[in-house]
Amino acid sequence: MRLNNIKTYIYQLFAVLLISGIFVSCNEDDEAGPDPVAAFEVTTDPELREGETITFSATSSENAVTFNWSFGDGNSDVGETVTHVYEAPGSYEVTLEASADGKRDVTTQTVTIGGIIPTPSFTVENADNLKVGQAVAFTSTTTDATSIVWNFGDAGNSTSTEANPTFTYLTPGDYTVSLTATGTGGEATSEQTITIQANQFELYFIDNDNLKIRKIALSDTEVIVDVFDLPGFSFGLAYDDVNEELYFTDDDNATLYKNSLDGSSQTEIATGLNGGRDIALDIANDRAYVVERSSDQITQIDLTDNSTSALYSVSDDEFFLLPVGLDIHNGELFATAVDFDAETVWTGNTDGSGISKIIDYGGGGFGYGIEVDKVNDKIYFDDNDGGQIFRSDLDGSNVEKVGNTTDRTYGIAIDSESGKYYWAGRDGIIRVANLDGTEEEILAETGVDIRGMIIRKAE
Repeated sequence: MRLNNIKTYIYQLFAVLLISGIFVSCNEDDEAGPDPVAAFEVTTDPELREGETITFSATSSENAVTFNWSFGDGNSDVGETVTHVYEAPGSYEVTLEASADGKRDVTTQTVTIGGIIPTPSFTVENADNLKVGQAVAFTSTTTDATSIVWNFGDAGNSTSTEANPTFTYLTPGDYTVSLTATGTGGEATSEQTITIQANQFELYFIDNDNLKIRKIALSDTEVIVDVFDLPGFSFGLAYDDVNEELYFTDDDNATLYKNSLDGSSQTEIATGLNGGRDIALDIANDRAYVVERSSDQITQIDLTDNSTSALYSVSDDEFFLLPVGLDIHNGELFATAVDFDAETVWTGNTDGSGISKIIDYGGGGFGYGIEVDKVNDKIYFDDNDGGQIFRSDLDGSNVEKVGNTTDRTYGIAIDSESGKYYWAGRDGIIRVANLDGTEEEILAETGVDIRGMIIRKAE
């Protein structure tokens, strides 16, 4: 009887424990809740780009407590809403792990990050006063570019890849300048039209009737302005554009002078000249060259101490007689000579070597003035016998007529920028034509004895 009671008790206890476990298990299942579901949205910008802040939001996830993000570029974050910046364009797998009560769910989306399209822009220094022959400075203010290319809109389609280039225009007009910028997302172009204005030029000439240096503004040829008085009858005239000084030979005083443009600082350079005529300047090397007609020589002057020496004379060539005109280009002197058998054009190096006649009387006649077009490598010279101006190559070949004269012509001036040249004789008539001699016309009839002439770019 006692044993049966013990068995009954054990069975009853086991039943109670079994029932309690079932109830506990049911309660635990009821408290665990539903499984989490991962879902997210990305910033709704039309196009995602590198360098921009992108928002990722998991607010559409269900039953989640924690949110772990992986952005596909090695970076991660935690939070229901997070932001991220991609440093390079491309496609990235973004993963969200949403979890709760030991349960988790994972979802992935591919995001495509576009590159940056740059914003090109630039400024032009002194844009309202751009002149032919002056360097124009461009400054890029472009953003987000990996490279840039400029096109300056000239006839040669000149380009540059510098950030802040300069460019020099040789003819006036309107030019469309473009700046194309390339970025990781493509390219864009900015354009501006700039106006290059023609320079204003003045002709300076020797007036021996009134013993003055005078000038004419080519923008108003009706007005002739006195510049300064000359000490005596003069021939040669040359311009130092570095120091803005005029050099002239005074035959009455046998002296080479220089003076400022306002005539306030006349200075003797060399005295005792024997029939001083034309002048050539090499300011970069501190040299001046003067024709001494009566000594049949070209004299070199050291401008550092004004010492003189004979560079060429009749002792170098027996036919180098009565030189008159003179010019210099690339270390080479070009001269005219007017004695019989000396005509017409000679050349020699500035070191005193290589003097030779390159155009004889049969090819170039007999004349006085000479000028070199230093841009186009041409010689212009007077043929007084034929009443004409000739042009040739630097070696004396291809001689051609490019103008007419009515008296000895000492003054010739070339403006390569505008494609014009000017010449004047002792009769005071100043003529102008295109460099090839076309469209010749009379610029001014001064009525005075004109000798040397130069052209100067006005301020």
